[in-house]
Amino acid sequence: MVTGANAYVANWLVKNLLDEGLTVHTAVINLNNKKKIAHLIEVAEKAEGAIKFFESDLLKNGSYKKAMEDCELFFYTASPITFHVKDAQKELIDPAVLGTENVLNSANEVHSVKKVVLPSSSLAMVTYVMDTINNTEDKLTEKLWNETTSLGYQPYAYSKTLAKKRLGK
Repeated sequence: MVTGANAYVANWLVKNLLDEGLTVHTAVINLNNKKKIAHLIEVAEKAEGAIKFFESDLLKNGSYKKAMEDCELFFYTASPITFHVKDAQKELIDPAVLGTENVLNSANEVHSVKKVVLPSSSLAMVTYVMDTINNTEDKLTEKLWNETTSLGYQPYAYSKTLAKKRLGK
């Protein structure tokens, strides 16, 4: 299963999985919006694998369970990305943080899921070079967190940081 399949990285991931001959489950907000999934259908038609679409919502508990059923591998790539928001909490933070909790809780409940792959962004670690000032290591690691962002400053980076920090709790 791949979430966020309309996004750039996930789109390539879906293509590669389909080219390997796998069946890919993907979740979309609205199954009736054929325009948003047309490119995925086209990719699947040219590949050896098959694609199945499921309607899901990051903020709705359990809405990803059906899509995860019969999947061993779950790629969680969904996270809203926009840099022009009216309400950062509602548009970025809640979907990133609560969405991460919701889908990972579902993955824990679906017995077929054996592995979860959760890619992130370097923005969860740093926004600018000044974020590395207190870094005592010579490299970026999971110990480094972006501490310069906030709800009002770089909220997308802030959402990535909060979502990844939530995984540690």
